[in-house]
Amino acid sequence: MGKKSTDNDPSILPPMQLTPLARSFLKVAESIDSAINNRDYDSTINHTTCTIDQQNTQQLLMVLIDTRAYSYAMQGQMDLAIADAHKMMSLPSMLPNGYLRKADILKMNGEIQEAIEVYSDGLRKTPPEEKNKIFIQQLKNGLKEARIQNKEPVDFISKLPVEIVNNNIMPHLEQSTKKVCSQVSRIWHKKILNHQNRWNNLFVDDNNQETLRVFSTIPSTKYNIKQLTIDTKSNTIPITCFRYMRNGYLNELASFKMKATNIDIKENPLNMTTVPVAFWQTRQTLTTLDLDFGSNTNLIKLADLIMTCTNLTKSSFTTTQPLAEIIGNFSTVERHEALIDLQMKAKLITGKDIEPMLKQCQQIRRLVMDTCEETVFDVITRQADNLELLGYNLNAANDPVEELQTERNNKSKKGLQKLYTNNGGNNISAKKILPLIYKNKATLVTLYAMIASITETELWDLYSTYPDFTLDKIEALTFWCHPGIQQFMLRAIRNTTTLKIMRIAYLADSEELVPTLKNLPILSTIALSQINSIKSTPSLCRLFEHYRLFSVPNNFQQPSLAFVDLYKSDAITDDLLSTLTTIKTLNEISLCDLKNVSTEGFNSMISKLSDRLTCLTVKEMDLITDNIILTLGGLKKLGYLQLRDLKKVTDLGIYVLLGKVDSSTLTKLVINNCPKITASCIATARKKIKNVEYI
Repeated sequence: MGKKSTDNDPSILPPMQLTPLARSFLKVAESIDSAINNRDYDSTINHTTCTIDQQNTQQLLMVLIDTRAYSYAMQGQMDLAIADAHKMMSLPSMLPNGYLRKADILKMNGEIQEAIEVYSDGLRKTPPEEKNKIFIQQLKNGLKEARIQNKEPVDFISKLPVEIVNNNIMPHLEQSTKKVCSQVSRIWHKKILNHQNRWNNLFVDDNNQETLRVFSTIPSTKYNIKQLTIDTKSNTIPITCFRYMRNGYLNELASFKMKATNIDIKENPLNMTTVPVAFWQTRQTLTTLDLDFGSNTNLIKLADLIMTCTNLTKSSFTTTQPLAEIIGNFSTVERHEALIDLQMKAKLITGKDIEPMLKQCQQIRRLVMDTCEETVFDVITRQADNLELLGYNLNAANDPVEELQTERNNKSKKGLQKLYTNNGGNNISAKKILPLIYKNKATLVTLYAMIASITETELWDLYSTYPDFTLDKIEALTFWCHPGIQQFMLRAIRNTTTLKIMRIAYLADSEELVPTLKNLPILSTIALSQINSIKSTPSLCRLFEHYRLFSVPNNFQQPSLAFVDLYKSDAITDDLLSTLTTIKTLNEISLCDLKNVSTEGFNSMISKLSDRLTCLTVKEMDLITDNIILTLGGLKKLGYLQLRDLKKVTDLGIYVLLGKVDSSTLTKLVINNCPKITASCIATARKKIKNVEYI
C-alpha cells in the first residue's frame, strides 16, 4: 500500500467532506436510540422513516462510495475505483456524481479520450434539475479541460499522485529509461534521482553520467542497492566500490558483477584487507558474484571468497592468468553448502587447480570452464557427484549451456544430465572423457562430445572396458564421427527409445550410420555437418526416403521429422534436397555453404515446401540472389527467416520480399552480415515486420 499523501492531489477531484453529514446523522441516531430505550416505538418509526426519506442519508451513502473510489484511484487500483463509480451511476440520485468520478479517474490515468466520452455521456444523461446544477457545471468544466489536455502533451510524472509514481511506475522503468527521464525536467530529475528504492538495480558504466552520479552519492544516500554491475575502464571506480562495501554502504547487495581488469595497485594502493573485508560485509546477502580479474592476481583469492561468502549460490570468475594464480588455499576452507553454479575462464585450468575447490564445494550442479586441460575430467569424475550440467572449453558464442531452471527433485536419480564440449579446436581423448560419460550413462539426456579418433585396437579395448555402455535415456546427441568413435557411439544408442535430436559431423562411414538411424524411433531433428564425401549422398537419400514413409502430418501421437540442418557438406545435392521435400512433416530447414546445391535445386525445394515451411535459415550461400529472395515470398506459412553472410542480396530483394509476405505470418526477420542491405532498408522492414534483427 502506498503512503497516504498529506495533501489532496491536484490531478483528481477530492470527495466531499464527511464531517458535516456525519454530525447531522449523529443527532438523528441519538434521537432514535433514546426512543428505543424508552420503548417509544411511535417516535422510533417516525424518526427512522424521516431519516430514510431524507436526502442526507442517500447523500451520505454517495459520499462514502465516492470517497472509497477516490482512495482506490489514489492507490492506483483503477479497476476498483471505476467499479465504485459505476455503483454511483446505477442509482438515479447519484448519477451525475458517478459520471464525474469515472471521468476524473480516467483522466488521471491518462485515458483522456475515454474521459471526454464519459463527461459527454454524463451531460446527456443528467436531468437539468436545480439539484444537479453544480454537477452539470463540473461536468462541463471537466469536459473543457479534458479537450484542452487531449491536444497538449501531459507531464504525467508531475500530475499523477506520488503513490502511483513511486509504486506503479518507478519499479518498472529500465535503467536506460531512467536516464532519459532524468533529463526531461528538474522535477523528473529530482524524482528519479532521489527515489531510493528505484536504484536497487544499478548498472555503472562510463557512458551514463546519471548512474555515475548515483554511484558517487552512495555513502550519503541509502539507495538499497541489491544488484550492482560495474563495467568501466576507470581505475578508481572499482576501488571506490570495494571501499563502499568495506564501510558497510552496500550491505543489502545480493548480486555483484565487476570487471576489475584495470585496477592498478601501484597507482591506487589498496589495503591488503580492503577487498576481503568488503566481501565479509556483504556475506549475509550476496548470492550471485561475477568477477573479471583481468591480469590482476592480488585482489583476493578464490578460496578466500568461497570461505567468506557462505551464501553464494552462483559465481563466475575470469582471469587472463592461469587459474593457479588466483585459486588460493582451500585446505582451510570449510564445506560450502550453498554454491550450485560455478563458471570459470582462465589462461589455463588443470585438474590439479580445481580438485581442492570441488572437494569443498560438493553441491555444485552446473560447472562451466574455458581453456581447460583434459585432466579436469578425471577430477570431475571423482569429485563432482552432484553435477547436472557441464560445459568444457566452449569456444563458440552460441554453445548451448543453459542456466539451472529448477531446484533438483529429491526423487530424481543423481548424476550428470547434460555434457557440452568444445565445437572445433582440439579433440578430446576418449580415455579422458569416457569414464565420466560411462559413470553417468543412466542419467545423460544431452551429450555434445568432440572425441578424438581411435584405432581399431583401442576400439576393442573400449568394448572390453565398457561392455555394458548404453545411453538409454539420451534425447539429444551431437558427436564427431571420427574413425572408431563412430562405431562406439552408434553401438551405445542402438537400443535407445528416447533419442529425438541427432547432430553428426565429419561422417566417417554413412553406410554404418544409416541402418542404425533407420532402426531407431523417428527423430524430430537431424543435423549434418562437414560431410564432404559425395559417396555419402545415396545412403543419406535412403535415410530421408525412410523418413518420408513415416511422415504423417498432424499425427501428434507419432513422432516425426520437423527440422533438418545442413552445414558445409559437399554430400548435400539437389537430389537430396528433393528427397527432403517428400517428408510431409518437415517445416524447418537451415542451409549453410552447400556448394553442390544449384539455383534450380534450391528454387525447386522452396516451391515444393511453399505450403509447409515455417522457419528458414540461409547462410553463406553464394547462389542466393535477389531473384531467389523473391521466391521466398511465396512461402505461405513462413514465420521466421534468417539471412546470414549473403554477399549478393541487396535492398531490392528485401523490398520485393516485403511486398509479397504477409506481416501477420512472417513475424521475425534476421539479417546478419549482408553487406549490400542498408540501414534504410531495415527501417522499412521494421515498419512491416514485428521483429527485425539487423546484425
